[in-house]
Amino acid sequence: MDIWKVDSKSVLITGAAGNLGRIMATTLSKAGCRIVLQGRETKKAKLIEFQQTLSGESIVITGDISSPSDIIKIFSEIEEQYTTLDFLVNNAGLQGVVPFEKLDEEEWDAVLDINLRTPHLCIKAFRELYIKNPSIQPSIVNIASIEGTLPALNHSHYAASKGGLIQYTRSAALELGGVGIRVNSVSPGLLNTPGIDEDWPGGVERYISSSPLSRLVDPLEVANSVLFLLSPLSSGITGVDLRVDTGMGVVQGY
Repeated sequence: MDIWKVDSKSVLITGAAGNLGRIMATTLSKAGCRIVLQGRETKKAKLIEFQQTLSGESIVITGDISSPSDIIKIFSEIEEQYTTLDFLVNNAGLQGVVPFEKLDEEEWDAVLDINLRTPHLCIKAFRELYIKNPSIQPSIVNIASIEGTLPALNHSHYAASKGGLIQYTRSAALELGGVGIRVNSVSPGLLNTPGIDEDWPGGVERYISSSPLSRLVDPLEVANSVLFLLSPLSSGITGVDLRVDTGMGVVQGY
């Protein structure tokens, strides 16, 4: 068996309209996956335009993944198209910047809803579809963050959600291992996305000066790590949080 082989494997990427979502979709498409691009209805035109750039088979499914009824519809459409789903990448997320004293319950709930509740709902739907239509070596990757273990100022709700997602990943791996589903997470550091230098010059400077590799994280490095965790190459790995952070996890905090 080719340990890299993911040809004709179907993968759902939530939040696929964002920069990281698009790079992951491109990477997995080149590796042979059939891509399901998910986003809100307002992102449909953008997703369809991006879909034309992919090298392999793909479909666009819109819906609000914070809505249980929309998740049911999304997975029903996937079942109609591909019968089953081999991989799931929980990528959709919110990251607000709010000082602790100004963080109200509405913003708290919105971030925890998308970043933590939604992955749970999607994983439940994935499990149900898999039990109904088994695939070979199913795998799930949750996109967490280094802030799940290393919080930043004004991100308490975001850090809490990602910390919870890392622990949830471990719990899901424990619970779903019995039916053969692997569950892991990837925690990126500060991504080198378009406009980041202009949007947060101070943060970029601090990150680069602290990083052992003296640079930001290339989103392609995250995409390649996701591919690794989905592929049979990582067949013995579950319940792991893989940091892709140019070494920030070993920086002294004192």
